[in-house]
Amino acid sequence: MKRPPGVTPPPAGPPPAETPPASNDGRSTRRRPPVVRRPKRENASDVDAITEPIPVIPSATSAATITERPLRDLPALPDVSTGPLGEAPGGSGGGDGDDDPASKPWWLTRRTDPTVESAHEAQKNLAHAERRRRRYERAEARRFTQGTRTRRRKYLIALAGTVALVLLVVLTAYSPLLAVRTITVEGASRVDAAAVSAALDDQLGRPLTLVDFGEVKRTLETFPLIQSYVTEARPPDTLVVRIVERRPVVTVAVDGAFTLVDAAGVVVETTPERAAGYPIIDTAATPVDSPGFAAASSVLLALTPEFLAQVDSVSAPTPDSVTLALTSGQRVVWGSAEDSALKARIVASMISNPGIPNVTEYDVSSPEAPITH
Repeated sequence: MKRPPGVTPPPAGPPPAETPPASNDGRSTRRRPPVVRRPKRENASDVDAITEPIPVIPSATSAATITERPLRDLPALPDVSTGPLGEAPGGSGGGDGDDDPASKPWWLTRRTDPTVESAHEAQKNLAHAERRRRRYERAEARRFTQGTRTRRRKYLIALAGTVALVLLVVLTAYSPLLAVRTITVEGASRVDAAAVSAALDDQLGRPLTLVDFGEVKRTLETFPLIQSYVTEARPPDTLVVRIVERRPVVTVAVDGAFTLVDAAGVVVETTPERAAGYPIIDTAATPVDSPGFAAASSVLLALTPEFLAQVDSVSAPTPDSVTLALTSGQRVVWGSAEDSALKARIVASMISNPGIPNVTEYDVSSPEAPITH
């Protein structure tokens, strides 16, 4: 066969390696081995890799056949000279496994130094363990000091109560809201209540807890008819004085006048005429300051008002010889002042008994064996 002009015969020996035709832009179209790309992280900026298969020229085709075919009849090969993002194959965007961040050194990525991360994690674990240790130590300390804290709490409560009580007392004692503004006198019949209240005016304006009771006593002692008294503070501003007046028991005739005397010999009242209901006593035979007068007074105080109204006079030369003279003319030998309440009941029953006529004297000096004469 006649060779076409411009075509050189193939050299003897084994056929040369097939050389792919050059592309129109002058770059080599030698087939590159297929690139196996590792999966990349999903990213919206990633470009899908070219997956179009590259046609393979059978190795049995002779060089002459390849030479004889026009270059324009060869199948176009995909341009794999650039990567998905236009990077060169040998650049940082291409190459085997270059798209996997795990395959790159940490300083070429945005990841933190693994050593720093490990140190940070260890520091977090250490801080957590330290917090747990402190929490456990606090719980143990509270458990072992429970008794001490309970005693301390009781002491503090007692101290707070004492302080509060002291403050309350101080505020009550010195507070002007509890000052005395009114003085009330109760139980006065013979005593002038207005005079007693006026005598205690110096206590006005003082707090109730700071009333001078010694001064009150000295003031009330100036009233002879007051036998005893009791004071009472009525918050917020009232002082109450309850008095017990002296009770007259006998009448004493002195220089034509009649004086009512109590059991202590204190003159209660003086009248120009004898007061009804009070027996008369002869102070010449029974002085006021004698023991006999005290025994006679005790006997008269033990009598009921009905029986006392029947007594005309009383005499007691000695404490054991008290004698009563009745308005009916009868006499009662009383003896001592002991068992006066029992003797009074016996005499009252004997006087009211009609089976005992013509009695001039009742002797109850021995109440177990009363005698009539």
